[in-house]
Amino acid sequence: MITVRRSLWDEPRPADAPPIGRLDWLLVGVFAAAAVIEGIVRPDLAWRPVVIVLALALLPALLWRRSHPLLAATIGWGVAGILSVLQLMADAGDLGLLSMMAVLILLYSLVRWGSGREIVLGMAFVTVVVVLGMFASSASWADVLGATALLLMIAAVAALFRYRADLWQRQQREIRNEERVALARELHDTVAHHVSAIAVQAQAGGVVAGTQPEK
Repeated sequence: MITVRRSLWDEPRPADAPPIGRLDWLLVGVFAAAAVIEGIVRPDLAWRPVVIVLALALLPALLWRRSHPLLAATIGWGVAGILSVLQLMADAGDLGLLSMMAVLILLYSLVRWGSGREIVLGMAFVTVVVVLGMFASSASWADVLGATALLLMIAAVAALFRYRADLWQRQQREIRNEERVALARELHDTVAHHVSAIAVQAQAGGVVAGTQPEK
């Protein structure tokens, strides 16, 4: 068990994280539009301007979710924690937007692209925020179990894709190593053949020089 924990803690980040692309900007734009529209049209939303601003504030973290997964998850889930604290302090109504489900993408990215230490620290922070949110919303046991199952499923899917990508990279490295070994063997055989031919010719030349020096 200690070895497993140490292995997780020392796990490096995946090396194949892609850079920010157009789909990332499109994702941010879609969530931003959804947050504004939902914040305007929902009649039961408390603290409307504050909620909309906070929802928009977490969206840039989607752009950093692969390069800085722990920071992105901390920002996104930190906003969710702030809303839970406001809901507790002000005894307000519902302060959540459906568009803030973007934090689930940040959770996925944390497990998929983070190092072992980032995953451990980030998951601990997410757990605290989730517990706080459940307490603030007076969630039932069914809601607690459902939310827990959802978060664990997202983390499991991210871990699965991470493992598959790592396995594929190792297979590619093994294939390249086998090709290098085969090429080295062929080069060695070719060089050895030419060296042997040179040695035979040199010996034959020595014999011929002794018996027929004119040749």
